[in-house]
Amino acid sequence: MGSSFKLEFYQEPMLEFAHSQKSDYCKDGLFLYGPLKNKTEISYGIIGHEDGIKRFEKWIGSINSYINSADSKKLHFSSYPGFKSVFGTSLKLIDNAKIFVNKNTILNKIKQDNINKAIYDTVNLYREKLIHYKNNEETIPDIWFVIIPEEVYRFGRPQSIVPKNERIASNMLLKKMKAQRLVGQASLFSEINEQAKVYDYGTDFRRQLKARLLKEKIPIQIIRETSIAPNDFLDSRNQPVRDVQDPATIAWNLSTTMMFKAGCKPWKLADIRKGVCYIGLVFKKLDKSNRNGNACCGAQMFLDTGDGLVFKGAIGNWLDKTNNEFHLTKDKAKDLMKNILEEYKRGQGEYPNELFIHGRTYFNDAEWNGFFDAAQNTTTKLIGIRITHATNELKLYRLDGNRPIVRGTAFKVSDNKAYLWTSGYVERFNTYPGFSVPNPITIEICRGEKTLDTVIKDIFALTKINFNSCAFGDSVPVTLKFADAVGNILTAAPNEDVPPLPFIYYI
Repeated sequence: MGSSFKLEFYQEPMLEFAHSQKSDYCKDGLFLYGPLKNKTEISYGIIGHEDGIKRFEKWIGSINSYINSADSKKLHFSSYPGFKSVFGTSLKLIDNAKIFVNKNTILNKIKQDNINKAIYDTVNLYREKLIHYKNNEETIPDIWFVIIPEEVYRFGRPQSIVPKNERIASNMLLKKMKAQRLVGQASLFSEINEQAKVYDYGTDFRRQLKARLLKEKIPIQIIRETSIAPNDFLDSRNQPVRDVQDPATIAWNLSTTMMFKAGCKPWKLADIRKGVCYIGLVFKKLDKSNRNGNACCGAQMFLDTGDGLVFKGAIGNWLDKTNNEFHLTKDKAKDLMKNILEEYKRGQGEYPNELFIHGRTYFNDAEWNGFFDAAQNTTTKLIGIRITHATNELKLYRLDGNRPIVRGTAFKVSDNKAYLWTSGYVERFNTYPGFSVPNPITIEICRGEKTLDTVIKDIFALTKINFNSCAFGDSVPVTLKFADAVGNILTAAPNEDVPPLPFIYYI
């Protein structure tokens, strides 16, 4: 091995909680010190069918009490002390915010023989009631819980197939191929035009509902009944039809998500430099057969506090066929970066000192020149980082063979490139909470200048601010963790101008 190679270990990043207290584990920090920013009360609403709402009410009542860990002998499993004990706040159902949707109506919609029509109509059942409530009631919940029966999950996804004996005939006169031919030109018949719109939306219930609520700014948490009441759904062997996490872990995860979406801050990174901003660049392929262009570009902006905004960029033919990668033109890259910088300034009062752009591909010259031009008249320094999964590139094993490599190990192969193990053995758990041999991520500084040591520390820290769960750490930084999910929502509805919106509306 050449002398330029270097193996280093990075300590677990610290998180900050209430009263400026710190811990490297979010569950410990929440229980011992409380969330960074809190409310005295979290208000919520529920929408779903009658049995689903009953199951949710039983579950939310259960999280007010102590829930045992799945295995007290395994340190990576934690008991749940109870919602108020952890978060120091109470939960309140708004009086009029319990909305019932007839289950038979749901099933009749989701089982239609046209999947586009089925998902569009099912989304409408929930969406229209939520919007009606918002427009007609004075007290608005901090968060809505959308309880869906298992059939909506089973049949409300791309490629879902309803069994023949359960299918319900839709009233669709227009087939997808004909709808595609109407792009750019309207039919003489209003009914045909109305039906053609159905094909403009993605065929995933969750993504479409979130996409069609973006402009309404209604924060929702979609919950499958089987997640909160697995023992109510048994197979022929009297076992749950679905393998879910243990009750304590579910309580931790959903409670943390609930707090974040309700406007609280569970924690933030303790030691990140001030005036630093992180951007995750997103490209999502479109169905070229029925939309202009072939990809939507978006960007996720994150601050050290964990606050995030999502920017919807331009739709266009961004695919470079020579390397099968997506890249923006110089003008579009400039427009996107300008929006990001101005939005940061509006929120923080000044431009960021440093802005790190995380992507899965290298940035080409046109793209980077556009970013650079947007930042020219600011005080912001840009750094481009390529982050990928190194599944087959490199594996390291410990000599004793009993434990996998330690999370936080970095193998530096040059001044600009390193492999970082964000999964692996965790000392505080005395185990590796995984199954296969841990794989690293590849970190490469491909544009701009910054020490590799600083970049590694930042990316390692960004694996700890996923408020969609209450885990010790993720395998990828939050800038890229939700890239596909955000892209899916950005492309689940027609190309409309969506302003920069907080991350809570996308997760």
